[in-house]
Amino acid sequence: MPNAPSTGVGLSRTTDNSSPWIRFLTGQPAIFLAFSWGLAEGTLFFVVPDVLLSLIAVLELRRCWRPVAAATGGALVAGALLYGWAARDIQHARNTVARVPFVTSQMLAKADESYRARGIGAVFLGPLRGTPYKLYAVAAPAYVGELPFLAATVPARAGRFIVVCLLFGFPASWIRTKWKWSAKRLAVVHAFVWILFYAFYWSWIGRN
Repeated sequence: MPNAPSTGVGLSRTTDNSSPWIRFLTGQPAIFLAFSWGLAEGTLFFVVPDVLLSLIAVLELRRCWRPVAAATGGALVAGALLYGWAARDIQHARNTVARVPFVTSQMLAKADESYRARGIGAVFLGPLRGTPYKLYAVAAPAYVGELPFLAATVPARAGRFIVVCLLFGFPASWIRTKWKWSAKRLAVVHAFVWILFYAFYWSWIGRN
């Protein structure tokens, strides 16, 4: 049966969803890509999976939940790997993560300070302040147990991913309905937003 028309903001489908790139980003391949990206960024990559997840939300918000779950799973595996590594050799783990592009020694110090002040709550609050999750993973063995850390990882990462999807998905759905923008135009705007974000973020890191 043909798809029913959209009945509300946030649930509309792209008008050109037959394009291969849209099928890729809103279908099964995106789940594997989201998991891989969550794992990579949670260890030694420096661009957040929010970029992919927000693009999926822009194209079709209702398709986000599986990629969000996959990215969270990837982050959980990354957290377990880094925690285990740091538990065995914390200095080597910290030094390696400190060499990731755009990670600074000040960020590692902030992770330590946050753990001392908030305990496990640091896992939730730190990445909202621009400190990558990976730093909390390598710092965690000195402050919290592995199971509490991993248990906190799931809501901490999934919560942020969901918020980002909603922040991108609902406006995109409204624009698509109101102004009839194509998925390609929305994707271009999405890319522009993230380029501006990272240009500002990386320049801010360079000043701090």
